Amino acid sequence: MIRTLILTEKEGWHYQQLKLSLTKLNHSVDSACISDINIVLGKNETILENQGERLPKIDNVIVRFIPGGTLEEIVFYLNILKIFESMNVRVVNNARSIESTVDKLYTSYLLNKNKINCPETYIFRGQKAASGFISNYNFKSKLIYKPLFGSQGDNIRLIERPSDLEKLENQTNIYYFQEYLDNSPNYDYRVLVINNNDNIKYFYMTRYGETFINNFSKGAKCIKEKLNEDVIELAIKSSRLLNIDFCGVDIIEYKRQYYVIEVNSIPAWKGLQKVESANISDYITSLFA
Repeated sequence: MIRTLILTEKEGWHYQQLKLSLTKLNHSVDSACISDINIVLGKNETILENQGERLPKIDNVIVRFIPGGTLEEIVFYLNILKIFESMNVRVVNNARSIESTVDKLYTSYLLNKNKINCPETYIFRGQKAASGFISNYNFKSKLIYKPLFGSQGDNIRLIERPSDLEKLENQTNIYYFQEYLDNSPNYDYRVLVINNNDNIKYFYMTRYGETFINNFSKGAKCIKEKLNEDVIELAIKSSRLLNIDFCGVDIIEYKRQYYVIEVNSIPAWKGLQKVESANISDYITSLFA
């Protein structure tokens, strides 16, 4: 029987959806938190342990959660994924894909380099440099502060005046600001792209936020609306550029142009499933069929 491991923080809704879909494909499904995995190297053998118990032979891995931590911890987690791949385990999404998207700076650089519209972005190390920038910023448009390794809309702040910088909770010493693309009402587009050997499947919705944050987890209303084909093409182009099997692309319309504001290699789809009749997890797990 094919054995698939889901790396997750908890066996919540997304885990249960994936497990049901994998079971239909006759997969045996296990779960683990990547922070509980240890590596033993010895006598030309590599052993992966989960909470001290040796993992059985794994055929596939689905990554649903990578915790934050020190630089060493994050490198360790990504190395675990690389070791799985070196053992001929199919990993979705793999370390390379996560490296190119988990850090918003590198994602923005790759998109900008390849002429994909992104909001103007400013990145600084240290509160002094960030404060100097904010003090001299003309505020013709507001700014959004985002943590580099953030998700689910957590700790995103709107910067409207220099004093707002003092309210930020930032323990990383890296300051990532993007121009706030103001649209009214507050909305953006989420396109979920699944690339199965160049056979593209996508799902989409419009998210209307109660605030400037349009995440479903922050109370946004998800609606199935017909989207301009340019939005779909932009999402697919971004996923191909980053060479990702499965991702969520967030796009905003501003002054009749479309901008990619984020690409997520560990996307949630609970809000999207609420407006979609097809079982999305079936399409995700088809990557292993």
